[in-house]
Amino acid sequence: MGTGRTGTLQRFLRVVAPRGRWQRLEVRDRLWDLTLSLPLIVFLIVFFVLPLVFVVVFAFGGYDATYRPTGRFHLQYFADVWSPAIRTLFIRTAFVASVVTGLSFILSYPAAYYIAQLPRHRREFLVLLLVIPFWTSFLLRTYALRTLFDSDGLLNVMLQAIGVSQGAVFETGNLNSVIWAETYTFLPFMALPLYANLEKLSRSMIEASYILGAGRIRTFLRVILPLSVPGILAGSLLVFIIAMGELVIPFLVGGVEAQFLLGNAIYERAGQLPGQASALGLLFFVVVLVITYAYVRVVGRGGLQL
Repeated sequence: MGTGRTGTLQRFLRVVAPRGRWQRLEVRDRLWDLTLSLPLIVFLIVFFVLPLVFVVVFAFGGYDATYRPTGRFHLQYFADVWSPAIRTLFIRTAFVASVVTGLSFILSYPAAYYIAQLPRHRREFLVLLLVIPFWTSFLLRTYALRTLFDSDGLLNVMLQAIGVSQGAVFETGNLNSVIWAETYTFLPFMALPLYANLEKLSRSMIEASYILGAGRIRTFLRVILPLSVPGILAGSLLVFIIAMGELVIPFLVGGVEAQFLLGNAIYERAGQLPGQASALGLLFFVVVLVITYAYVRVVGRGGLQL
C-alpha cells in the first residue's frame, strides 16, 4: 500500500508541479537517500573494499613477505598456488559445501514449513528455539560437538554402558564428521530464510490448487515449492558461502586429514607466505562469485520448473 500511494503521489506531483520544481524535488530526494545510506557506504569501504584492495595488491606481488611495497606486479603467487593439489582442494571444499547445503535444505524445509503453518503464538516459540544456538559461542558449540561425538566421547560411552554397541558408533577426525558438524552449525542460516518466505505464502493460492483438483503432493510441487524459491535461494547462498570458507570446524572436528579444506590452506599460508595466501583467497573469492552468479541466474530467475 505504501509503495502504491507513493507512486500515485509522484504522478500527481509531476502533473501539478512545474517541471523545474519537480526535478529539484527529485534531486533533493536522491541526496536525502544518499545521506541516509552514507554510514553503511563508509563502513563497507573501510572494512570491505580497502581490505580487498590490499589483498589484490598483495596477490599480484605489490608487497613482499615483510609487508613492504615492491614497486612491481607479477603472477608468480598465482602460479605457485594453482597446482593440481589446490585444484583438488577446491573440488573437495565445494563438494563438502554442496553436501552441507543440501542436507541443511532437506532438514530445514519440513521444519520451516511446519512452523509457518502454526498459529502465531506457537510459531514465535519455535522460531525462538531455532535462534537459541546463536546465543552461545560458535567455538564453544564446536568443542561440545567434538566432546559428545568423539570415539571416546560421552555418547559412545553411554551407548556402550547400556549395551547398545561394543565399539564406537560416532566418530570424529574424518570428512563425514566435518559434514554433519557443519550441517548442524549452519542449519539456522537455512531454516530462518525459508521460514520467513513460507510464512508469507498466500493461502488462497494453495486453496485454489486444492479446489482445482490437485492433491497435496502436486500442490506442493507446483505451487508451494516454486513460490518458496526466494527463501531457498537466500538460505542456500548463505550456507554454501559460509561452508566454503569454514576454518574452525574442519580444524577442530576434522582431525589431521579431514581438516585440510580451502580455509585451512589459506590460514596455513597467511603467516609464512602471505602473498600465496592472498592469491589463494582471491581465487576463492572469484570462484565463489562465479558459482553464486550462476546459481542466481539458473534458480533465481528461472525458478523451479517441476
